[in-house]
Amino acid sequence: MDLPLGTVLGESYRLTRLIGTGGMGSIYEAAHTGAGKRVAVKVMAREMVAYPEALARFRREVKVTSALEHPHIVHVVDFGVTPSGVPYLVMEYLEGEDLDRRLERDKRVAIDTAVPIVKQVASALAVAHAEGVVHRDLKPGNVFLTRVPQHDVFVKVVDFGISKVLKSSVTKLTVTRAVFGTPEYMAPEQAAGQVDWIDHRSDQWSLACVAWQMLSGQLPFWKPDVQSLLNQVVAGAPNPLSPADAARITPELRQVLDRALSKRREDRFPTINAFARAFEAAADGKAPAPEPKRAPTPVASAPVAAPAPREASRPARAAPRPSRRLGPWLLLGAVWLVLGALGWTFRAELTAALAKRFPSLGLPGASSARGGAPEEDGEHRRRRAPKRP
Repeated sequence: MDLPLGTVLGESYRLTRLIGTGGMGSIYEAAHTGAGKRVAVKVMAREMVAYPEALARFRREVKVTSALEHPHIVHVVDFGVTPSGVPYLVMEYLEGEDLDRRLERDKRVAIDTAVPIVKQVASALAVAHAEGVVHRDLKPGNVFLTRVPQHDVFVKVVDFGISKVLKSSVTKLTVTRAVFGTPEYMAPEQAAGQVDWIDHRSDQWSLACVAWQMLSGQLPFWKPDVQSLLNQVVAGAPNPLSPADAARITPELRQVLDRALSKRREDRFPTINAFARAFEAAADGKAPAPEPKRAPTPVASAPVAAPAPREASRPARAAPRPSRRLGPWLLLGAVWLVLGALGWTFRAELTAALAKRFPSLGLPGASSARGGAPEEDGEHRRRRAPKRP
């Protein structure tokens, strides 16, 4: 139920106009009763107060937005509770329109407008990331284009209600496999419900989706039902562009957007500002500069050894192995030696036996076979000196 106009909250803010109403509550224009300054008051829907998750989300927005100070992040002025116990948030009043309404009216924006929008959103989110805060719901409806003197485009990032605080003890709003955000702009890790994988690179994906839509007038990922859309975000390719829409995205811009829309977080730009710089360079027709290779972080507990000489780093050659073909020949040679020795022994025994059986044959070894000394030839007997008496 909306509060009646004229209601004074916190004895300081009188509601003067209803700006809009959403699922989480309503936003009013209000005036400070003392200074007369215009402010915007976001009042939580009464029926949502009964849900602890919704109440925690509203308190999260108060806590996170109050802690972030940046010209491109909406400034929180005050917060409190209505007499009926409904929390409210007082913010700076913004004149202009959000990017969603601009795209509904004009379908797309010129590259000269898209570049500063991307740069300013990236600058705001970089401050949030440095504080350990991930927006998780970046979309055209949360990018407000306000009117500021001497600025053609001036962005205010709003609605940190479902942000993820990485370095805070604030109670988490999500549980494992839960999906929060707008599916058309969700990163794959967010669409898959991998809560612990959501980090600053998830916001980079969302900003790349917004940039794609600003240039082409189409969403990079879109299916008629939510489940098919989530499956496409996690594992599918962007929808093909018509020739007319594709012509508005140069090859240099497409290369930058494709990298920011990588399925793996590690393949995206290292920071959201690095993406914005590459987007600006690509808009000027410059090819994206290669990212410098980061030196590996040395391990403190283990000293790094000096590199070994080049020759010493080569593995030592193993000693040559004997050829397997020599084995059979060596075995055959050994067999022949054994057979030869056996044959010589048999031949000697056979000769001795024949000499003993047939002395008349005069075979070598016959006399030895008879047990006496071998006979001397006649010439030898003649030369022997005669024995003296």
